[in-house]
Amino acid sequence: MAAEHLEQLRGWEYLERCWVGEAWGFTEWLRLESAPEVTRSVAIDLVALPESTVQNMTDALRLPLRAGLDQQEITGVLGEPTGTERFVPDRVTLVFRVGAAECYELSCTVQEGQGLIHLTMHPTPLPD
Repeated sequence: MAAEHLEQLRGWEYLERCWVGEAWGFTEWLRLESAPEVTRSVAIDLVALPESTVQNMTDALRLPLRAGLDQQEITGVLGEPTGTERFVPDRVTLVFRVGAAECYELSCTVQEGQGLIHLTMHPTPLPD
């Protein structure tokens, strides 16, 4: 992932907030406009990035997940989701609330035949 391919985001609307950050395809690092020094949302495209990059990112975030896991394997690690979303017919997004003291939401998008393809995480609730 070359730095010249990073897109700078300003005024990005997501989760009813305005964000700044960087994106490379469907991988992004976001910070609230009101607190631009703190990364609060991370999304990882598990199929577009090199496997070693994905492994480094999931290790840094302490996520015990890897590309290709199916729904049963994901729930075996994280438990039952708090919700599911289906934006297109061939994939489902499982939504988890993780942690006790510092709770965050983790969304795992699973595509039929390909398994886990995308992760998004952010604290919940988000600060104002």
